[in-house]
Amino acid sequence: MYESRHYRPPYTEPKQPNRLMYPFFGLLAFCLFVTTSLSMRTTIPHRNESPSLRLDEPPAPKLSSDHVPYLPRFGNVEEKQYAGLVTVNAAEGNIFYWFFESRVNPLSRDTPLIVWLNGGPGASSMTGLLTEMGPYRMNADGTMSSHPHSWTNLGHMLFFDQPVGTGYTSAKNESGYVNSQLEMAEQLYIALTSFYDLHPEYAMNRVVIAGESYAGKYVPHIAHYIHEMNQKKSEKKTSINLWGVAIGNGEMKPLVQTMTVADYALSLGLIDKEQFDQHRQSLEKCASLVQEGKLVDAFGVCQRTEDEVHFWCWRVLTLHEQIYREAGNPFIYDIRQQGNAFTALTLTLSKYFNLPETREALNIPPNTLWTSIDGSSYGDDPTAPAIARHLLNDEMVDVSDEILETLMNKYHVLYYAGNMDGSSCNHLGMSRVVDQLKWNGAEEFHRATRHPWKVNGDSVGGLAKEGGNVAVVVITNSGHLVPTDQPEASLEMMRRFLTQRSFALP
Repeated sequence: MYESRHYRPPYTEPKQPNRLMYPFFGLLAFCLFVTTSLSMRTTIPHRNESPSLRLDEPPAPKLSSDHVPYLPRFGNVEEKQYAGLVTVNAAEGNIFYWFFESRVNPLSRDTPLIVWLNGGPGASSMTGLLTEMGPYRMNADGTMSSHPHSWTNLGHMLFFDQPVGTGYTSAKNESGYVNSQLEMAEQLYIALTSFYDLHPEYAMNRVVIAGESYAGKYVPHIAHYIHEMNQKKSEKKTSINLWGVAIGNGEMKPLVQTMTVADYALSLGLIDKEQFDQHRQSLEKCASLVQEGKLVDAFGVCQRTEDEVHFWCWRVLTLHEQIYREAGNPFIYDIRQQGNAFTALTLTLSKYFNLPETREALNIPPNTLWTSIDGSSYGDDPTAPAIARHLLNDEMVDVSDEILETLMNKYHVLYYAGNMDGSSCNHLGMSRVVDQLKWNGAEEFHRATRHPWKVNGDSVGGLAKEGGNVAVVVITNSGHLVPTDQPEASLEMMRRFLTQRSFALP
């Protein structure tokens, strides 16, 4: 469920083929998964800090078929919320959504709608919901409590489990699974417009598409697809009111970003100059082969051939692991930690979402299996879950400059990263991706200086650089999951982004 290639959560094939839930395959910790302020500075009551006080309440009545009035191990909910499955293709492929109305100004057309996507591929966005920026936090004992620093303090939130094969989602057969980012965008667009069909009251609100890790590919592709579909809409049809995108510790250009792993490790003293030189040799050799077209689009080519491409590129695909083994095995997604910090939480979430009462509360059919995986960790394994196998060839594919530059020219864009993420989704790789792009505000951005930004006018949240419609933010003392590690700072970051208040201001 978290983006870790070092841990595969228990995977059990469901008895019914149409209920497969899939995990996946392993590219250089390409930040896998599946990359969580209060201008309206409202004090949110921590009404459920003792969840057991509300657990015996009788469930509140439902207002619609997808209404969620009550949650197991929490009680009756306060925010208006909706959840369910929507069909997105002819193979009965479906996508799960869970919507939360804003805690502030819920009836205003000016309140933004934030769409959140986790990565993987195959990482459930319930990770973001219950461990990062959603209105609840999952406790170690499996109960839930209200989250005071949720991004619902700033706007509505809509979490999607996608592509098909993630979380509760499934398809009748494998033709329902996506094989590319374009197919992903087409299916997610159907899911989003289907939500608007069910709840047209939110259709006019401005939309921000946000996500982290492998969703660094999902976010720009779905945003660009919305942009293109809006161009094709007739005057009689309503467009999606796309306002911006936010990408956290995102994988956008795998090779460019992986080239920074050795630089990052050296800068922190995790490897020495001799080790650095050895790793750079592998990186540069693989890069030259990719540029010659010998790797084509497929990450799998590196694993299936026994030639020079295989030798050098496989070394690159496992480079991050080798570097951190030599450094004493710090956790790749947060080098301050030892061991995989995601394992216990992944199991806790799996237990909760596979409870019969949870499925019932979220309007999910009985016996539907919930899974969350890091598809990249499976590599070329023919027994890997379908979502991993179908996106195998996507692992080494970049988000095109054209897509990123179009979004940066026409919409508001936030790139952010925790400074303790040691994967290829680290802040160095993020900056190098942005620096090579050419958009209308590029000159202004490159002239700008990077400066500290404050949280609540007091503590330093990190460093920021702004220019044109783009902000690049590094959050200090944070790993791969920024809203988990620095919830108050991440809320302030999003508040500034949504209100377009400069990070240079107090």
